Amino acid sequence: MTFFHNVIEIDPTPPPVKAKATVSLGDHHFFSGQDVEMTCSVPDDPLASWTYEWFHEGKLESSSEVYQLKKARVLQSGNYTCKGQKAITDWPYTVETIPSDPLNIEVDGGWAILQTPYEPLVIQETATLTCRVRDGAFLSDAIFYKGEVEIQRQKGSNLVLSDLTLEDKGMYKCTAMWLANQEYQSSQSLPSLLNVLDKLETPQMKFVLGRSVVKRGTKVSFNCITKVNAREADLNLEYFYLKDGERLGPASAQDTYVISYVSKDDTGAYTCKVRIRSLNLERWSNKLTLRVL
Repeated sequence: MTFFHNVIEIDPTPPPVKAKATVSLGDHHFFSGQDVEMTCSVPDDPLASWTYEWFHEGKLESSSEVYQLKKARVLQSGNYTCKGQKAITDWPYTVETIPSDPLNIEVDGGWAILQTPYEPLVIQETATLTCRVRDGAFLSDAIFYKGEVEIQRQKGSNLVLSDLTLEDKGMYKCTAMWLANQEYQSSQSLPSLLNVLDKLETPQMKFVLGRSVVKRGTKVSFNCITKVNAREADLNLEYFYLKDGERLGPASAQDTYVISYVSKDDTGAYTCKVRIRSLNLERWSNKLTLRVL
């Protein structure tokens, strides 16, 4: 009697995790001559003994968990990324993380800067824009601009924008005025981005295989691609698919709609609608025209 055995090879390499780069001391946008401290971590595997590397615009800068810029120079502006490495017991004996998302550092050589929130905000949230002067000089007046249009003139350094809308997204700058050596000085900052996101992004309807003209009997799949930026937890998305404005069945939890065998009757314009019932939100996609030969 002959016995056959299936040999199953198990890959000892753990699945990749992603490094995370954060500013742990200081700001993302600051004056030249100031300090900033950046920390690398691996949130999905925090207990492992990781070693770290830091990169500036792809060039290796440091092999440490914490990377510091002391008395930073303008040339040190740019994107910083990090990655981790740890030892494992089996071949290949070491594994690396996926590199972190870029951390953008702006070192400003001017006399005034406008600091805006580094992370994107979501509509209905509040943004604080801060006009600062080098060396901590006391700011007597500030003028704030969106693009080239003056939007506020005030005594304080903070401009608060509440109940944000998508129209608030854009480039802002400020003119700072302060007293130095018994004389009034003024300087205008460089533009700085305020990024505002919708709670539910407008869906994009796409063909999975990219073909809009197909033969009868072909399998056709549509993707309804969107992104939820709302901060609320446990949100459920409902997908509705329509042809020529007519709904193709009940709501679905799937972001893909499949026609297994198309016929000429399936020729038409397809759209999708995404709804978050708990937030009373819905967004409509673009139209895709399918032609069946």
